[in-house]
Amino acid sequence: MNKRIKGGGLFGNIQRSIRLAKHLLTRSYPHSEGRQHDIESSAPSTTPIPEEHLQSPDDSVGSHLRCIVLSDTDNTLAPVKNTLGYAALLNDRGELTDDMNGVVIFHTGDLVDKKRPDPSVVDFWREARRQAEMKGGRVKIIVGNHEQEVWRKIAAGKKIGLGKDHLESLRKFIESLDLFYLERGILFIHGYPTLEFLRTLQHYGEVTKNNLNQFNSDHYKKAFKSPEAMQLYAYTRDNKQRNYLLYDVKDAAQYYKKHGKSIDMLFKALKIKIVIHGHRPQRSGTQIDYEFRKWLPNVRMIGNDTMVRRKGLGATVVRSCADGKTDILFINTKNKSKKQRKIVSEYLAANQSEFSAEIQ
Repeated sequence: MNKRIKGGGLFGNIQRSIRLAKHLLTRSYPHSEGRQHDIESSAPSTTPIPEEHLQSPDDSVGSHLRCIVLSDTDNTLAPVKNTLGYAALLNDRGELTDDMNGVVIFHTGDLVDKKRPDPSVVDFWREARRQAEMKGGRVKIIVGNHEQEVWRKIAAGKKIGLGKDHLESLRKFIESLDLFYLERGILFIHGYPTLEFLRTLQHYGEVTKNNLNQFNSDHYKKAFKSPEAMQLYAYTRDNKQRNYLLYDVKDAAQYYKKHGKSIDMLFKALKIKIVIHGHRPQRSGTQIDYEFRKWLPNVRMIGNDTMVRRKGLGATVVRSCADGKTDILFINTKNKSKKQRKIVSEYLAANQSEFSAEIQ
């Protein structure tokens, strides 16, 4: 057998992921008295992390998670406003509805163009965050590879067609974004979750007993100290060869076919049941549901990049009850109708004791 093949494979990748996780988690953490013992163990287990460590510390979600998820709007605002208006979250004045009742607006990254980012797009999302907080909702934005690339250009001193004030404002905005967000077993992330990323996230939870979302502040945001440190999390081709946590998976089908068994086990250990991501455009203009189900049987992966920037309408709507029941509805140009728009409103409405009979 070829030595290169023999030395790789599932075992080699797991060992590499474990070494990487241990290297990353050498900093001290709050509530980590048992860290040294955990790090010295030969291999982290895939034992599920207790539920209390997976729930969000943010009480604004309430007993139900109701959210709309946009992806890859790429410097455009018209499709964003059109989609939010379709969901009755944006009024005719271009403002968020007065009473959002706990609705969360997610964006999974690439909200600006990587070559010529538009400051007005950033201004819109800043204002949306402000309005949402005032009106009983939230806006949560996840970083995409476009934002990462723009940040690297700014760090390198490139002006990218913007003045000094706009560059500084854009830099601060990008540094405020999280790498991922986990809520009620739903992972919101820009690109495809990798074996290395999930292994490190699991090890972080085992070592610190912290809410997994704290990884963003404990590790990811500290990497803004230098472009070299940020490369660990960059969606860049060939990063895998450099032992980075995230990279642009060139052939996702082959990747999950090869690593699906280990990744599926990690999803189960992390209690992740649904993944909503963007990054890879669906030229059909519709979401791809149960992506790679053959190799990831225990997780519902949803590709949410419907090319909304061109199609003009597209998002995923989620409602998850306290009892764990979760229903998902897709918005796109191929299913839009008055009836479907009404159902979207029902998904996002607060204080409903049961789901509509029309919801499939």
